[in-house]
Amino acid sequence: MPYLVCYKCDVYYEVKTEEEEYELTHCECGEKLIYFENLEDSYGYVDRESLYKALDEVDDVFVDLEETIDTNPRDVNQKHEREKLANGKTYTQKKASQYEQIQNHGQLLIYAGVIIFIISFLVLFSTLNLIYAILTLAGVILSFYGNSLIAKSKKEGYSWQKGNEGEKIVADYLNTLPEDYFVFNDLKLPGNGGNIDHIVVGPTGIYVIETKNYSGKYRIKGNQWLYYKNGHPTEIKNNPGTQVRKNTKDLIKFLNQKDISTNGSWITGLVALICPDFRVQETPQNYRVLIPKTVPEYIMNGKKESNIDLLGRAAMELEEYCTELTIRR
Repeated sequence: MPYLVCYKCDVYYEVKTEEEEYELTHCECGEKLIYFENLEDSYGYVDRESLYKALDEVDDVFVDLEETIDTNPRDVNQKHEREKLANGKTYTQKKASQYEQIQNHGQLLIYAGVIIFIISFLVLFSTLNLIYAILTLAGVILSFYGNSLIAKSKKEGYSWQKGNEGEKIVADYLNTLPEDYFVFNDLKLPGNGGNIDHIVVGPTGIYVIETKNYSGKYRIKGNQWLYYKNGHPTEIKNNPGTQVRKNTKDLIKFLNQKDISTNGSWITGLVALICPDFRVQETPQNYRVLIPKTVPEYIMNGKKESNIDLLGRAAMELEEYCTELTIRR
């Protein structure tokens, strides 16, 4: 699907009809919109000054990407052999696995109930013994209980399963980062109530990443997240942006306690959002919302930090608190 992007506001609009390509020429801020065939293309290196200068010289919002995007962009999809150091399952994996085990137990109860029912019914049919009548009824009850157990665990475990799938997708993309980046998955910092999905430490700084795997329609207006159901918006109070900002503050506090003073200047919050229908209508404060495929490119295009020693110390301090670490030796 084509998109129109405003680099000034960091906002994009989906182009659903041919008429919209010609009607949507400017963003609400007044800046000209840039046309891209794919949203991923907009995250390549773009010389914005040259781009908008070129747009001023033509009466069209559509530009040739070959003239505006670096002809030799870094290939973020290039596979790197990274070593994985795992210390058990992540928190999301554990929760998803728990509900999967409950479903397996429910399936066993159904099998047991069916077997008890068949055997008891056949014996009851020939003997008319009250005990076998009770066993027949018990088999039916056992099967129904197993079925209800499966239905309940599927409903309650659905979000955990989706979350686990989303974190795997983001982790796979993060593993395409070069060797000078450390990728920490599922961190539990001391004194912190929740887990942090991913932290990346590298030459361009530290990135705190909150992963969400959503279905439905979402619109993001600054720090406000809206979910649309039947055309009516509902604000999400404890939204991913709130979570990633809290995680960022927790990380800054943790590093300061380790005498690693960051002043928050080189720690960036990111929300890696997997969702078929979402739009950033207004750039949030203090964090960015990206699709997983563009996260590595965004990280590598960040400003190089001068204090590499502090970054190295931060990586060493974080290692013992993560469930999984991937590095390239």
